[in-house]
Amino acid sequence: MMKEMIRKQVWLLTFMLAFGCSPVVLSACSNEDRPAAHDNVSAISDKVWEFAKSHPDGFTLHITTMTEPTEGIAVSYAATQNSHSRDQLGKVVRHALKHDCYVGGWLNTDNGLYYFDSTRLFPEDQLDEALKFGRENGQYSVFILSSGVEVPVE
Repeated sequence: MMKEMIRKQVWLLTFMLAFGCSPVVLSACSNEDRPAAHDNVSAISDKVWEFAKSHPDGFTLHITTMTEPTEGIAVSYAATQNSHSRDQLGKVVRHALKHDCYVGGWLNTDNGLYYFDSTRLFPEDQLDEALKFGRENGQYSVFILSSGVEVPVE
C-alpha cells in the first residue's frame, strides 16, 4: 500500500513538473504557515467547489493531490463548521492546508445546505481515537470511508 502511494506521488510530481504546474500545491501539510501554499487557496477552493458539484452526496478529498481516500475514518474539525458557500470554502481550504490536507463535503437534506469541513483522517483501527476527536470537535458522527458507515459520536 505504501509503495503504491509513493509511486502515485512520484508520478504526480513528475507530471506536474513536466507540464509546468506549480509543485507548491504538493507541499506537505503541517501546522507550519506556508505562504506559498496559501497563494493557491483560491485555486484549490475552485477545484474543490467543482468537485463538490459532481459529488452531491458527499466526499472526502486530499486537496494537494485531488484524490479521494478509500479507507480511513473522516472526522471534521470544529474550526470550519457551518461553511456552506464558495466564499466560505477558502477558510476551509486554508485550515486544511495547515493541518491534514483533507476537505469533506456533504449535503444536509434537512436544510438543503452543502457543508464543507476541514477533515482529519484516522486509520480504521483507531475508532476510539476518532470518536474522541469527534466529541472534542462537537461532531455528531464520524464516517468510515471503506464501508460508508456513519458512526454516532454520542
